[in-house]
Amino acid sequence: MLMFESAGASRVVEKVRAGAPGVMVEIFVKMGDTVRKGQLLGHTNLDSTKLQLDLARHALESKAKTEAARSQAEAWTVTREEIERDVRKREVEKSRLDWAIAMEQLYKSNYQAQLDAEKVRRVQFDHWTSQYEKRFFRAPVSGVVSEVLLSVGKPVNHATHVFTISNENTYSVPVTVPAPLARVAVPRGTVPVRASDGKSVSEARVAGVKDDPRNLGGKIIKLLVRAADFPASTRANLMGMKFDVLLPRETH
Repeated sequence: MLMFESAGASRVVEKVRAGAPGVMVEIFVKMGDTVRKGQLLGHTNLDSTKLQLDLARHALESKAKTEAARSQAEAWTVTREEIERDVRKREVEKSRLDWAIAMEQLYKSNYQAQLDAEKVRRVQFDHWTSQYEKRFFRAPVSGVVSEVLLSVGKPVNHATHVFTISNENTYSVPVTVPAPLARVAVPRGTVPVRASDGKSVSEARVAGVKDDPRNLGGKIIKLLVRAADFPASTRANLMGMKFDVLLPRETH
């Protein structure tokens, strides 16, 4: 194992920002409400995006053209195989086989074109699904709603700060490590950490990994530790505390 010292711990405070421009239509929480991670907080206008998503879903689910093209291609494969047998028996001219091969290739190409079109429809559906989801605000962590910065009817721009979720029982612990070692930090996985006062060892949950802007070859692993996992004497001093983070040594 390799040991790295983290930066100082801080209480979890997450800003919830708009993923796309719009107008606030509904807000489901108020300041002081307790929320769970992923809980819906509110959303902006959905109509036009929902229409595009419904159209994309309908196009994706419509398999009639693809199925027809597949059936035609399979039918011509059977026809070509039958004519091949007849040619071997010298019951038909080879020119008829050439014609059947050409028709089989034609309908196989048509079937492939329909499959390619399905891929395009899948991309369009995924795009509109993403655009639709950007209209919703969800709690990134469990905690308490400490800020609601807009009211219904107010416009939002991309990245507008709308909600703040705070969690006084969970602390964020960033640690910088060489990029190869960051591969062991699987999101939602855990790594062992030791409080700098040496009084306890616990498991920290991996909340995310990002590039270190100050170190080209480094990554910043964001860890979350729960105050409840430490003794009272340690809990009282968690704010700003540094942790020893243990990671497996890189193997080749």
